[in-house]
Amino acid sequence: MYKLLKKEKNTLIYEVTASNQEFETFVNKAYEETKGKYSVQGFRKGKVPRKVIEQNYGKDVFMEDGLMGLINHNYQSILTENKDVQPVGKPEVEVESVNEEGVKLRILIPVMPEVKLGAYTGLEIKKAKAKVTAKAVNDEIAQIQNRQARFVDVERPAQNGDFVVIDFVGRAGGKEFEGGKAEDYRLELGSNTFIPGFEDQIVGQNIGEKRTIQVKFPEEYFSAELKGKDAEFDVTLNKVEEKQLPELNDEFASNVSEFNTFEEFKADIKKHLAESVKNQNKQKDENAIIEEIVKNAEVEIPASMVESQIDKQVEDFRQRIAYQGATLESYLELTRSSMEELRNVNRPSAENAVKTQLVIGEIIKKEKITVTQAEIDAKLQEIATKYQKSLEEYKKLVGEYELSYIANDIIITKLFDFLFKNNNLI
Repeated sequence: MYKLLKKEKNTLIYEVTASNQEFETFVNKAYEETKGKYSVQGFRKGKVPRKVIEQNYGKDVFMEDGLMGLINHNYQSILTENKDVQPVGKPEVEVESVNEEGVKLRILIPVMPEVKLGAYTGLEIKKAKAKVTAKAVNDEIAQIQNRQARFVDVERPAQNGDFVVIDFVGRAGGKEFEGGKAEDYRLELGSNTFIPGFEDQIVGQNIGEKRTIQVKFPEEYFSAELKGKDAEFDVTLNKVEEKQLPELNDEFASNVSEFNTFEEFKADIKKHLAESVKNQNKQKDENAIIEEIVKNAEVEIPASMVESQIDKQVEDFRQRIAYQGATLESYLELTRSSMEELRNVNRPSAENAVKTQLVIGEIIKKEKITVTQAEIDAKLQEIATKYQKSLEEYKKLVGEYELSYIANDIIITKLFDFLFKNNNLI
């Protein structure tokens, strides 16, 4: 039996009571479900009477599972019989008493907090005004030009920008260290791939020449044994390759693009950069409006929502470093940090993310921003056309998650249309 005691901030507190007779049904159920785990000499496993198990393992052996059964039964009843109760995290349980009079406990359910919106219209927001510069266009072309570079063996001392092939052996404190030795290693001088000062000292070295160069490992170097230490490397230069860039002309344009002239190619680069900058400006404007609106709002965020968001951010981080061949455990070991420290680093951004989600949701509800089936179908038709399929064909391929994503995307688009219309970007 349960009853709502009170709502305290963002928590519903229910009291659950059960007589000894009622509680006994849950304890006995726990016995029936777990008796196969217990072994008692003279009895087949799973056939040991409850009293015998309690005599051998303690009279309260089924008490904890019985309590869990009582809690789960009442928690599910609360959610089933009270449709307005929408938990935003796992419930907490406080057991008040278990005695001859029965059981009394409390179930604390975190629920969606109240959001007090501040001003979200009539705001003055500084508009992002980034533009495409000649330097940005030239830098983009230079990247493409570099990807088309040729590398030619040359018989001269190494220069910055060359690729060199070297043998090296490193020592710290007079002893070789792990990872400090290689043969025929190809290195771009000026790439800052190696320790500061290493590449600079190869500049001017002749092919076949052996040099001993002095360096100092950075204080923040990943290896605890080497960070901040002086070291020397014996370096033998085997080969020098000069980077030769193609000339920026019509031939280059036709080789790397669909255009016949360099001017057409350059104009297209500028066009795409302009589109990119436009989208970036729009994103910055959206972020600026939301940031101001969130700042104006008041909301007490349940701790469970923050912890769930931290869980998500940590898992996202785990997946990102996995793509680089690392594990979260190795990262924590390398940075000499703990999971608790990583979670605390993520806490401020998690709190902001949750508050932002709640505020956006409240505006959507207050302004009655919705999505119709016709709007979803129109978006599906747009996607289906790209894949050269009919709407009905494409609908068969789309799952509930994709439909939910499309519906949410339409709502968010409508939200920002509303916010841009009702705020001043200056």
